[in-house]
This record gives sequence, C-alpha cells and structure tokens, in this order.
Amino acid sequence: MDFCIGTCAKIDQVDLVKQAEDLGVTHFGVGEGPLLFSDPYQQMAIAATRTSTINLGTMVTNPLTRSAPVTANSIATLNSLAPGRTFLGIGTANNALRSMGNRPATIKELEHSVEVSRGLLRGERVTHRWHGQETEIEFLDTNGLWYDVKDVPVWVAAGGPKGLKAAAALADAVIYCLGPQPDMIKLVRRELDKAVADAGRPEGSVKLISLTWFYQTQPGETWEDGITNGFGSGPISSCITNAGFMNEHIDELGAPIVEASTQAAMAYLGDPSAADQPHYLDTWAKYLRGLDPAHKPLITKELVDYWCMYGGPEELQQQTQVMTDSGVDLVSVFLSNPFTAERDVNDIGTSILAHA
Repeated sequence: MDFCIGTCAKIDQVDLVKQAEDLGVTHFGVGEGPLLFSDPYQQMAIAATRTSTINLGTMVTNPLTRSAPVTANSIATLNSLAPGRTFLGIGTANNALRSMGNRPATIKELEHSVEVSRGLLRGERVTHRWHGQETEIEFLDTNGLWYDVKDVPVWVAAGGPKGLKAAAALADAVIYCLGPQPDMIKLVRRELDKAVADAGRPEGSVKLISLTWFYQTQPGETWEDGITNGFGSGPISSCITNAGFMNEHIDELGAPIVEASTQAAMAYLGDPSAADQPHYLDTWAKYLRGLDPAHKPLITKELVDYWCMYGGPEELQQQTQVMTDSGVDLVSVFLSNPFTAERDVNDIGTSILAHA
C-alpha cells in the first residue's frame, strides 16, 4: 500500500528517509519552519542521493517565507536529483509564520503561489505578483542544464472551508489533519468532493491525504504514554487547524469533540489581548520538540482517540483500514517527536506496512 511519513526538517536525520524506503514507505514529506527546523530542501537533496524509489516533497512550505519562483526552482532542482518522484506540498503556514510573529498566508496568496509555481513547473510563462509589482516570468533554462522543469503533484494543506475549496480547484491532493474517526473523514471527503465538482473538475481527481499523529504502545502502556513517549503536543495542532471547520459542522460532529478541540486550541494559543500573553517566541520555542509538560493537561483521551493512531500492531492495522475505508486515499502520519522518529519509522514498517 502507499503510505506517507512526514517529519520536521532535521539535517542529521537524512537516513530516516532511506530507512522508510527500505520498510516500504512510498512518500516522505519534510516540514518547513525557518526559525524552528532545518532547511527542508537541503535534507531532501541529500536524501534524494541516498534513495531510489521513495517520493520526496515539502510537507509543507508556504507562499510567504519563499516566493513562488523560489519554491518552483527548489522543486525543479530537487527533481533533477529525484526525477519523477518529487511533489510540492504547500499551505498557509501555521507554525512557520506564527513562530515569527506574523500572520499565516491568506487563501488568495496561497492560490496565487500554487498557480505560479505550477505554471512554472509546466514550462509556462506566468504572471507573478510580488512587492506591489506584476510581471511575466518563466524558467529560462529549457534544456535541463540547471534544473528539471516538470509538472509535479501539488498537495495543498487545508484546515477550513475556504482552504478546502481552494485546494479542490487547484491541487492534486489535499492534506487534512485527520485521525481514525469515520464521521470526520466522511465529512471532509464529502465536502472535498463537492468542492471538486463545483470547480468543474472530474470526480476523484483530488485525493485526500490524512495527517495523523502516531505512537505504537508497548505492553502495559496507555494513551497517556502515547503523549509522553510519542506524539507529545502534536494533537493540539489538529485542534488549531480544524477549529473553524469543525464549528461549521458542529451538528454533524457533535458538540463535545468540537468544543474540546476548540478549547485546546485556544488554551495553546492564548488570548492575544491578555496582558500576560506570552511572547510568541516563547510559545513556539517548544513546538514539536517532544512534550511540553505545560501542554499535557490540554491533551485529553478524547482528543488522542480522535486525532491519533496509537495502540499495538493489530490496533494500528485496524485504524489504518478504518481510514482508507472511510475515504482517505493516502494515509500519512507526521512524526512530531524528533527524538523518537527512528523508532516510529521502524514501528510503521513492521507493524503496518509488513501486513498490508
């Protein structure tokens, strides 16, 4: 089966990609955060030279920390090293920009970046808006001397109705924070398929990729060990990303999980108008670096069950099947704890993919 693993860029963990490939993982995505992590393209470039089959891409970049021509050039350069196995994942940048004290990108900015990047990678001349100017641009090397200009799959990370609509019109796939919960998956699948039809695109032309948190428990461990020894504060990201969408569909999803997710998101981000609001650098300094003890009370069993794949091998296999049966086209887990990533990759390979 196809399976994707995502991690935050960490330059000394390039061998994770080769480990994943050897265990049967088909896609590996690398997250970006200029103040938070290593540079994703450097990690992927090295990984490309050490692998031969696994697909490589950003998971995700954004329209603001890199302009669209820079992103397109980086992907075209990576495609020279990994021809035919490169993808572009892009979103509005929750962590990359908030950690810099800036707003995420708007949907219009995301749409323009996807249109320009995709057009350039198709070898087209496109109109690019940048710093108040509007100019025509195109790649000037048409012979593959400097980079490999080739259309690649575009994955758009979405977390709300506007993002879902934009992705349905432009992308090949939507990355959505989902756990092994059929009601939520079927709702997102329904809304995505409707948005695809409204955009005049063929049925099934936009795939649904889950982004799920992962931990394989050991005998005697519980959901709390998953937080402490595994995905840490990761589930809160799902709460932050999905708050708007879930509140629009509270009648279908049920008030308890919607309110629990919204409260966790608000508690993590804090009240921006509060006098004692922590500095954004202090808030994000602990992001995806294992468990911040201050966040543990926010992560309840209800949230872990909703947003995470966890349990023993048989439970993980069952959860994977639930997700694909409910409408996920590509199951993806994001390894939020760099200190346990090697262990987690091995668990995914031996407990899920070896039995697929």
